[in-house]
Amino acid sequence: MPELFRLIDKNFSKVDDEWQWTYSVEFVFIFNKQVINYITITNHTWKKKGREWMTKELVLNIFNQELNGRKAKPTNYQGKRKVFIRKRVYYDNKKYKLVFWFKDGATNHLWIRNCHQQD
Repeated sequence: MPELFRLIDKNFSKVDDEWQWTYSVEFVFIFNKQVINYITITNHTWKKKGREWMTKELVLNIFNQELNGRKAKPTNYQGKRKVFIRKRVYYDNKKYKLVFWFKDGATNHLWIRNCHQQD
């Protein structure tokens, strides 16, 4: 079975004080009518205790199931980017919250800031 995502870069950003893993998308992934070629996950999710069990693979699977082929509107975030927040996303009978945006104005690269289970 071919991999859905392939790790192409892992680095530590001193500016953001976080690890970042970038994956190439090895299949057709469309979000908001844009073809997504790259997804970057930051370690922000794992900075809070109790989330050690979450894996990058789980985050990618949740995003693939929840976002592939779908559309969403950004929140009313007042910063320089359009932030998407998806609450009550179900995966394997568990509820998750997703926080992400397009990287630096790109239309083919999603930047995942947070993904965590909700009560």
